[in-house]
Amino acid sequence: MYRSTVTRGLLAGFAVLALGAMAPASAEPFKIRVSYDTIPTHLAPIIFKMPDQTKYFGKDYTIDFIRFKGSSLVLQALAADQVDVGVLAFSTFATGILNAKLPIKGIADVAQDGPSFSTIYAVKADSPVKSVKDLKGKTIGVNAFGGAVDMAARGVLIKNGLTPDKDVRMIEASFGAMEAMTKADKIQVGAFLAPFWAKALKDGGGFRPLFQQKDGMGTTQFLFFCAKESFIKAHRTELVKFLSDYVHGIGVVHDPKNRDRVVKIMSELTGRPAAAFADWALLPGKDFYHDPHGLVNEKALQSNIDTLAKLKMMPKAFDVSKHIDNSLVQDASKGM
Repeated sequence: MYRSTVTRGLLAGFAVLALGAMAPASAEPFKIRVSYDTIPTHLAPIIFKMPDQTKYFGKDYTIDFIRFKGSSLVLQALAADQVDVGVLAFSTFATGILNAKLPIKGIADVAQDGPSFSTIYAVKADSPVKSVKDLKGKTIGVNAFGGAVDMAARGVLIKNGLTPDKDVRMIEASFGAMEAMTKADKIQVGAFLAPFWAKALKDGGGFRPLFQQKDGMGTTQFLFFCAKESFIKAHRTELVKFLSDYVHGIGVVHDPKNRDRVVKIMSELTGRPAAAFADWALLPGKDFYHDPHGLVNEKALQSNIDTLAKLKMMPKAFDVSKHIDNSLVQDASKGM
């Protein structure tokens, strides 16, 4: 059962979805606060709406799903102990390690950009902008400064000899507003995640892809679950059980026999009709890639960090292997 709660501090104003009512009143299972955002890019809210497909959920742990608009806010919440398992982009993860010096580790994949769908930066079909070099004096919309979508766009600009915030204006806009803002010429380039690109096409198109996220960063470990080392140490057992249910759920939601049920859940969680998801969500080439084993793509993440440093968008690169712990999902697979 989902319920809304009111929180304090950093969480004031964030949407909280509590998934705990399945547990017996006397059991008091451990509660894990987990961040999420756009569905179905974030699979966890879908997976845990199917408690019959989980083994430990509601018995050994419950979940409060907390919605954040952008991973930079998730990083702040992790630092302030306002969330236990936060979804970070590769860029905000790097900020947390280098700038904030947070003792965090990546523990499981959420979504990868490039192996399947890659975020599209689009202009109007009749736009005079034909190449990235034509963007001088124009405006690009990104969902949050410092996030993966922002950093990838900046990387593409730099590779094409343009200076972000000098030659090209960058502004923040919600993903849901990109389509309308681009049509109204408030921005000349909008960033479209898979759900919003599918919607734009359903709405009649009128857009032309200019570049993609993979053009700036290659394959990216776009989003992944992170937690503080202290929380991992104190609650490893609960985390492994959570990830066991999660990794099993990745297979469940991608199984064609469950598609009607999964699409219906997407509709319930987003308030959009099921038809809005039917012809693209979780389909190869049309949606982001989710590692079937839940493993963080360490090779891609290292490349992403190295690229940010090479483009001087962060002070230096670092060895990501010291900050990734795939052993939790590996142990989780043993318990499935």
